[in-house]
Amino acid sequence: MEDGLHPEPFKRQMGFLSENGYNIVALDQALNHLAGSIKLPPKSIAITVDGGYRDAYTNVLPVLKSYNFHATFFIIPECIGGERTIKGISIPCLNWDEIREIAKCGSEIGLLAYGGRGIKGRYDEESVKQSISNSLKAMAENYSGDIRFCAFREGVAEKSLWDFLKNRGFQAVFTQCPTNRRLSLAGIGRIQIDDDDHNIFLAKISKIYLFFKDKRSWKYIRKYKIDKLAHRISETVNAIRGE
Repeated sequence: MEDGLHPEPFKRQMGFLSENGYNIVALDQALNHLAGSIKLPPKSIAITVDGGYRDAYTNVLPVLKSYNFHATFFIIPECIGGERTIKGISIPCLNWDEIREIAKCGSEIGLLAYGGRGIKGRYDEESVKQSISNSLKAMAENYSGDIRFCAFREGVAEKSLWDFLKNRGFQAVFTQCPTNRRLSLAGIGRIQIDDDDHNIFLAKISKIYLFFKDKRSWKYIRKYKIDKLAHRISETVNAIRGE
């Protein structure tokens, strides 16, 4: 998640996962499953939280703890202890004490690279590398835990950038679906949960959605606005139910 979810829908989503037998796993477990070294049970999900906003500590962490869930929190080190401005709005970020507390509760800290920007299409690789180097330096000065995972808002790291990341200890890069590429550690797509509508949440964790989301056919679903039609149907259902 990057932004867009309110606290109550998030609580409802985590409650649904808990009540319906979903298995919450760490990212390294998911990677081992993809590599074939372990076999996770059906309905296994890894949770990631992007941005490093303070409400990750005040709103997200208490809900995770109540269900004994854990997640990977991707942060922008340069923003820690300060604010991020998004669409003209200043949003308070976590501080380092809160980050250390999140880690003590069993969750993992990762790097949201390049200041939270994407690398989709052409990107200035040297600028990306310099930004990552600066971020790692800030993390080393303030956080003693391992940083094993890197995330970009969108886009997949090309070979030279992936080699750079591997040399700095990263095990995998996470991004947003669809990647339109064969699955690789240089860019593992994630489903962005940024809608308060519970029906859309249920659709996004369904096997059918996951099957199409990272396929090239997804561009046609977007082109012909089938995804927007799904939202309209859900809104109609909610209106009928009085929600």
